[in-house]
Parts: sequence; structure tokens; C-alpha cells
Amino acid sequence: MLLDAVDQVTAGKTAFANLPAATRAVQLPDNSFNAGSYFLTVFGRPESNSACECERSMDASLSQSLHLFNGADLQTKLTADTGRASALVKDATKKDEAKVRELYLWAFARQPEAEELKLASEHLARERKDKDGKPVPPEPAKRQAYEDLLWALINTKEFLKIQGFGDDITAGLQFGMTISAAWDKK
Repeated sequence: MLLDAVDQVTAGKTAFANLPAATRAVQLPDNSFNAGSYFLTVFGRPESNSACECERSMDASLSQSLHLFNGADLQTKLTADTGRASALVKDATKKDEAKVRELYLWAFARQPEAEELKLASEHLARERKDKDGKPVPPEPAKRQAYEDLLWALINTKEFLKIQGFGDDITAGLQFGMTISAAWDKK
């Protein structure tokens, strides 16, 4: 399930009312929890009113694309003080290259290709500026860079296909990322 995969990659936790803290979405005892999770609602966890597989919609929706692109659930997991981005910044025992390799293992169960490693390393090394054009201090800048990298990995075709989503949702995400890239150039 995509929600569990996002939790795993970001080291985030989704809390479900009246269940132990470590409960994963795939372990939910019934569908009464759908209403309490916008993520589960948007990504079509079926209500299980029948045994028919037709109850699950595999069609992508704009809501799904937008939720992954800028939804509060994902942003909260990416920016959490207990999340993976924060932990990577605090870990002084590893170099950025090793941390990027670790992220790729978490997201894709593979090592990054040379070009992917190069791009990620360049992104992590880039100086960041605040809205006033002043340099952001090193630790918050590095954390923001890791949050961005995690966000990008989660929003790739590869990650979504591993989680069982097809080309429809990734086409919507490509559209959103194209808009984002154009916006960044302004």
C-alpha cells in the first residue's frame, strides 16, 4: 500500500484512532478507518462492500496527483523532526553520497545510477537562500535539501510503479513537476 511505503521512506508514522502506534495501513482491521485518512480516501482504498475486485478504482485522479505533489500528509512526513530527512542531517558519521545511496535503497531497493547520484549530490551541495535572498544556515539548508530529495523520489514513476500505480498517475505528476520547474525558473 502506498501510504505504508511513504511512511517507510520518510520514516513517518500514520496514526489511526484507537489502534497501536505502529499499525500500518495494510493492517487496518476494517474500512471504518478510511474516513479518518484523507490519503486512504484519495488513493481509493475500497469499502469492501462486495467481494468484487471491480470495487477498487485503479484510474488516476487529479486529487491523487495533487495530494502527492503538495498534500499536507506528505509535507508533514517530510518535515517531521523525527523523519528521515532530519535524521540524515543529524548523522555526522556518513557522507552525503552514502546517505543518498541509503535513500535509494529505501525508495527503490536499488543503488542510484551514476547520473542520479551526481544530480542528488549537486542538489545537496547547492546554496539555499531565503525569501529575502539571504543565505540559509547550513543545517536548515541541508535538511531542506534532503526533504526535497525525498519528495522527488516519492514522486517518481519508479516509486509509484513499485507500489502498484500505473502510468496514469505518473503522467499527472509529470505535468505538475513541469509546472513546478517552470515556476522555479521565474
